[in-house]
Amino acid sequence: MHRLDRDSSELAQGVYTPFQQQLLRAEKLTDGRGRGLASGRSVQARSTICAAQPPLSLLQYSDSRSLCEVCCVCRRFCGSAGSALSKVLQAADMGSLQDYLPDPQLAAELDAPPWRVRDRVSCEHCDVVFCSEECAERGRTEGWHRVLCTDLSPQQRQVWKCFKQYSAKYHEQFTAAAQVIAEVISLVKYSDVELWEAMAYFSRFMKMSWLNMQNLPSLSMCQAGPVRGKLAAIAQGRKQQRQQVMLASLELLVAILWEERWSELLSLDYYSNLVGQFCLSNVWVQIEHPLNERFQEICENEEFSQKYGGLLRACQEALQKVKAASSDDDGADQPENPETTAVHKEAASEPFALPRFEGSALYPCVALSNHSCMPNFTMRYHDGCLADMVALRDIKEGEELNLAYVSPSTPLPERVASLWKSWGFVCTCRRCQDEVMMRAVQAREERADGYPPELGVQLSAAGIAAAMELVRGKHAEEEEDDDEETENGSSDEESSEEDAGVSNARNSPFSGPFGKTALPDSVKGIEAAMRDMMADMADEIDG
Repeated sequence: MHRLDRDSSELAQGVYTPFQQQLLRAEKLTDGRGRGLASGRSVQARSTICAAQPPLSLLQYSDSRSLCEVCCVCRRFCGSAGSALSKVLQAADMGSLQDYLPDPQLAAELDAPPWRVRDRVSCEHCDVVFCSEECAERGRTEGWHRVLCTDLSPQQRQVWKCFKQYSAKYHEQFTAAAQVIAEVISLVKYSDVELWEAMAYFSRFMKMSWLNMQNLPSLSMCQAGPVRGKLAAIAQGRKQQRQQVMLASLELLVAILWEERWSELLSLDYYSNLVGQFCLSNVWVQIEHPLNERFQEICENEEFSQKYGGLLRACQEALQKVKAASSDDDGADQPENPETTAVHKEAASEPFALPRFEGSALYPCVALSNHSCMPNFTMRYHDGCLADMVALRDIKEGEELNLAYVSPSTPLPERVASLWKSWGFVCTCRRCQDEVMMRAVQAREERADGYPPELGVQLSAAGIAAAMELVRGKHAEEEEDDDEETENGSSDEESSEEDAGVSNARNSPFSGPFGKTALPDSVKGIEAAMRDMMADMADEIDG
C-alpha cells in the first residue's frame, strides 16, 4: 500500500504516476464496452510502456504465505535459504533442517551471507515478517498492519486470525478488502487524510458488487441481471448465499474495527464493491525466489549434493504434500484420486526450487485494460512486486492497450469457455471472429450434405460459450494429444511471450464460496444442427 500522492517526492512513487505523466490514458470506448486503457505515446515493440509500478493493493495467497516469506511493508523476499527450507518443512509438518543433515553445522551455512537474501524480522504479535528493522517500525506505526495488529487487543487479534481463516476457506479477496479498509483507517487516523478521499483512492476501479457477479445465461458483466422467471429465482438464490457468506466475514471485521465514523467504510455496499473490484481488475502475480538460480547451479555440484541432497529431497516431498493438501481443499466435494494426492517419483526427481511468491494484486496501470486474444502488451514482475508493462509489438499513440485474460495459445473453444466461466463475456476480438468464420466455412465445404442457407441459427453470447463447452468436452482427448505434440515439438516464441502476460486472478468473479459455476442446462440445450457444426469446427482445430 502507498500513501496518497501529495507532493513531488511522493508523486514519483505514486501508483497513478503513469496517468499523471500521460504515459497512459483512461478513455471511454465507443463500442459499448465502457472504459478502456490507451497509450499516451508511441511505443516500439519490446519497449517498456511504464516501469517499476507498485500495486495499489496486494494479497499473498494463504498457501503461498505458508511456503514463502516476503516483507509485509516492501514486499521483497526476506530471510535465507535456511529459513526458506525450514518454512517448507514446517508447512508439511516434516520436522526441521537438522533432521535431514548429517552435520548440524551445515544448517548454519545455509544462513550465511551467500545464502542470505535479506534480514528476517518477525512481528511480535502475528505471523507477518519484515526484511529489516526499518520496515518493522513502519509496519508498527503506519498502514494496514498497524490497524489490524499493533493497535488491537489480544482478543481482537484472535478475531482477525479467525477472519483470515474464514477468508482462506471461502474467498481470499475478503482479506484483500479488509486490508484496504484498514489502510483507509490508517490514512485518516495517522496521516490527516479525509475519509472520502482515502476511500476514493482505493475504489476508482469499482465496476460491480461481488454479490451480483453470477454466471447466468445471457448475463455479461455490463448487463443487468434477470428480473423474472426461473433465471431470476436462481440469481436471487445465489445472491442470498453469497450475502450470507459476505455478511459473516464483515461481522468479524466490524467486531475488530467498529467506530461510528467508520460506518460507511464498513458497510456491506463498500465491502462488496471492493471485493468485486479485486475480482475483476486484479492480476495473478508470480515471482520466482531470488535464490533459485543459485540453487540450480550448485545442485549439479557433487559435494553439495552429498551434503544437502537428503534435505532437498525431503523439501521436494514436503512441497508435493502441501500441493496435494491444497488441491484437496479446492475440491473437497470431489472423490479422492490417489494419483493426484501421492508424491510422484518424477516430481521428486526434478531439480529442487524454492517456492515462488503467488498473489493477487491491483495495478492501476493495467486495471482498465480489456481482454484480447491478440494482446499488444505483457506484464513482467520483479522482487518487491513491482511491475513493468512491455509492448509486444509497435503501439501508436492513442491505441487501445489489451491484455490476455486467458492464454492466447490455447484453442478457440477453450478460450471462449474459460472467458465465459471466469469473467462472464464472450470474446469478439478479430482473432476469435476470424477463427470462427474460417472453421465454419471449412466445415461447410467439407460436408457432403452441407447446411441449407436458410438454417439461420443465431446464438447469444451465452449460447456460443455453451456450444464451445460442448465441443471442448467431446474432443478433450484430441486436445490432449495436440497439447502433447506442442510440448514435444518446437514452441512458438511469440505465443510464449504473450502467455507470459496473461492476467489471471486466481479468485475470479465466478469462483469463491460455492466453486466454479457449471453452465446451466438451459444454455446447453442447443439445436442438434448447431452442435454438429461446432463439432466439425473442433475437428479443424490445429488440424
